[in-house]
Amino acid sequence: MTLNDYDVKPGDTLYVQDRGTQVSYRLAQILINIGPVISFTLFWAYRLEIYSFCLGENHVGDEENLVHFKPTLAQDVAIKMALCHFMKRILECTFVHFYSKPTKSLSNLVLELGYFWLFFGTVVPFYLFHPHYQADGFFTQVLHLPQGTVSYIYHFLTAVFGLAEMMNLLCHIHLKSFRKGDHDYTRGIPRLHGYQAVSCANYFWEFLAWVTFALVAQTLASFLFVSACFFRMNFRAHRKHHRYIAQFKNLYPADERCYFIPYLF
Repeated sequence: MTLNDYDVKPGDTLYVQDRGTQVSYRLAQILINIGPVISFTLFWAYRLEIYSFCLGENHVGDEENLVHFKPTLAQDVAIKMALCHFMKRILECTFVHFYSKPTKSLSNLVLELGYFWLFFGTVVPFYLFHPHYQADGFFTQVLHLPQGTVSYIYHFLTAVFGLAEMMNLLCHIHLKSFRKGDHDYTRGIPRLHGYQAVSCANYFWEFLAWVTFALVAQTLASFLFVSACFFRMNFRAHRKHHRYIAQFKNLYPADERCYFIPYLF
């Protein structure tokens, strides 16, 4: 690609913007997603040491219970969901995605690391594995469901999570088919795996997966994270929806598709 491709002629003035320190876009995405995998594993393996340091031994409770920690069904399912999601994202970053941008600015990378490493990777597991964590509170205390029924609900939520993750992967593979490789800006009109109803089906399936995670974890931190995910994805989906319309004009079935949540918006 040369300046002639951009119709730059002799005598034209070029302005160069300093975008700061840059990091490989693929490497940045891998770094962002590997954080929660590490942090959730550390909280699981070093629960006694972490909470003894953070809360003090007098506030941790029965040390014997921490040493022989047996996770509740909710904790067991929640950590498997988190690890499955982020390990899938790492594999997608490595083998599936084609990135149109060659680099990400270091400042943006730091913000993303803060969101995923500190918020989801630290705050969420801190309360999920907290010594005073109470599982099933909404199902047993609010809805007054028997414990046997609650276990079926967790299995149902796990199945929905698995479906959402698989559909999200299929969406990414479908989007990949429009490009030949990295730095390719080609876009097509996606029509499979939920794109018949929304412009950003990949965001919808990922959001659905996080909703199931929050319903399993049932902590304030998990619901705050899902709320943050909603606003981030809603903003991006709205922007991409209008980008499709601007690029494909009458060819894009805008009247048939919402931009984020099917049949709603």
